[in-house]
Amino acid sequence: MLYRLYIGTNNKTGKLEDKKAIQLTSRRFNGFTTFKGLGYWQGKPEKSLIIEIETKKEQSVKVLAIELAKKLKQDAIGLAKIGKMQFIS
Repeated sequence: MLYRLYIGTNNKTGKLEDKKAIQLTSRRFNGFTTFKGLGYWQGKPEKSLIIEIETKKEQSVKVLAIELAKKLKQDAIGLAKIGKMQFIS
């Protein structure tokens, strides 16, 4: 299953801690994709990091989301369950 995490800026500093988010994610998952975007929270624009992870371990993704929210000082991390992904070779 493909999961997507939406991470905004640190609530205290207003900065996007993308390197820290990537470091925390790489401790739990061997492979994932990241890209940056512009999100809106409570009507205000903020830089965002989106992380996509293909895994069968939904609970591990949820645990990561909780850890990211805590360590990056977020109110919440968005988590979307996208669907199945295939690897073609």
